[in-house]
Amino acid sequence: MDKRNFLKILQSVDAFFPVGAFTLSNGLEDYVLRERIGSEEDLGEYLNSFLQTFPYQDLGIMSLAYRNAGNREYLSVLDAVAAAVKGAKEIRLGSIRMCSRYVKAREAMGDCTGELRWYKEQIKEKKLLGFMPAALGLYAAELGFPQEEALTMYGYSSLSAIVNNAVKLVPLSQMAGQRVLFESLERLEHAVNQAVAVELSDIGISGTAYEVHCMNHEHLYSRQYMS
Repeated sequence: MDKRNFLKILQSVDAFFPVGAFTLSNGLEDYVLRERIGSEEDLGEYLNSFLQTFPYQDLGIMSLAYRNAGNREYLSVLDAVAAAVKGAKEIRLGSIRMCSRYVKAREAMGDCTGELRWYKEQIKEKKLLGFMPAALGLYAAELGFPQEEALTMYGYSSLSAIVNNAVKLVPLSQMAGQRVLFESLERLEHAVNQAVAVELSDIGISGTAYEVHCMNHEHLYSRQYMS
């Protein structure tokens, strides 16, 4: 594995990369407000449910973009599917904004080439909406970075962000959060294996409660995060 490419992917999924990912709770704030999550055990259950659908949501979208880099007709369809399966408005718009910031940041570093550049131009011309996991998949493919490793790094970053938000929202101790994250690693590995084999027709499988909480969150009177 090329160490420099490893670091580039690591930078892409880092919480401090300037795409605004830290502003999203993905409905978690509404779960806490309605006392559905209030303990370490509750958070573990939430992550378990999240990982069951993750291969058919953003993790699967990243996988399909990676596997079909170069097939622009397919990528255009994938972009439309990604928009259709994100029922909560702020989840959809959040991913679009993150993608726009991501491709601009990569361009600013002189590292937006090949299919990622094409994706950026399609977004700029308003031919495609652009979604963060698709952009990450195209970037990893452009680098020739191993698919499973790229998906694992993105998956870990997503879980880590959820835990970090939950620790502050519930609140929980940092150690409790890390225990939950540690216990989720094996399930993340399984989710990645599922995502590697996912097909376009699988995208959109989701938990109804998750969608409802994301939509509820959009209408809270006071909140710390976007949905």
